[in-house]
Amino acid sequence: MSLLSRRQTLGGLAALGGLGLLPQGGAAAPAERLDNLTINAMPATPSVVLAHLAESGVLAPHAARTVVKVWRTPDQLRAGILAGEMKVFGIPSHTAANLANRGVPLRMVDVLTWGLLYVMSRDPAVTRIEDLAGRQVLMAFRHDAPDLIFRLVLRRAGMDPDKDVKLQYQGTPTETAQLFLAGKGDMAVIPEPAATAARLRGMQSGIAIHRALDLTEVYGRLAGRPPRLPQAGLAVSEDLVQSRPELVKALHEGCRASAGWVLNNPASAGRLGSDYLDLPPPVIEASLPHFRMAVVPAAEARPEMEAYFADLLAMSPEVIGGKLPEGRFYWGA
Repeated sequence: MSLLSRRQTLGGLAALGGLGLLPQGGAAAPAERLDNLTINAMPATPSVVLAHLAESGVLAPHAARTVVKVWRTPDQLRAGILAGEMKVFGIPSHTAANLANRGVPLRMVDVLTWGLLYVMSRDPAVTRIEDLAGRQVLMAFRHDAPDLIFRLVLRRAGMDPDKDVKLQYQGTPTETAQLFLAGKGDMAVIPEPAATAARLRGMQSGIAIHRALDLTEVYGRLAGRPPRLPQAGLAVSEDLVQSRPELVKALHEGCRASAGWVLNNPASAGRLGSDYLDLPPPVIEASLPHFRMAVVPAAEARPEMEAYFADLLAMSPEVIGGKLPEGRFYWGA
């Protein structure tokens, strides 16, 4: 998940073009440009939006050089935030809420993805969540988003996650997909783009892999809500909000523009995402329709985020720090 060298620097013409857009008079000058800005992105398809944001040049008035680095695990993400090394980061919404409730000064800026988690199966007869009873299920990130959402769905269906299915945890979604393809489990809970990668690699090997369940759709149906789950988005440090509010606004507006570009240019988005997510461009392109992309300011998404957080509180209060986040957590309020 490391950043490839040819994507590391956004200087030159992009920076000069950005500088040419600075106001010549009347408006207050922006804060002095940063030498470097790092966007720490998720190991998932929404990072294509952040990659385009960085490469588009729209942040050039605010930073001379912008790079994107993809974190590998939620533990690595949390460590970087707590150490103050990450100022701009893609993050699961429940993780951001947990950190905020523990006193970590951060703000959720946007929700970027409204669901990207799937149950993949070799058995075409698996079409309902109840069909998973007694089966072995592989997944990554214990106690984090895939595990939590899967447990919420099982509980909504009246099942006990610790008794009615056999959960086997792996380190990353990629490892989960590899073991699943190797026949080590009946089914696997996999996010995008790893879910699409597993299906396409299965086809190449003559293994029929089915997208058995869209967990976002199942969750919404069982909860009496639309098929939308404010799963992850973009957050920033409180220091950045206070010292560079114009940069935070540019990040939000840039995400909206980049999301539009991704939707309108899937093949190019696949090539771009390939550089960051270590998967072939066709895999990234094929995964785009499956991650429910919509850039929504956190303040606007607050009702849906709080509904999701309330479900997590009812299941396991410590997951988000024992309470709903305070209002200032939601940028744009």
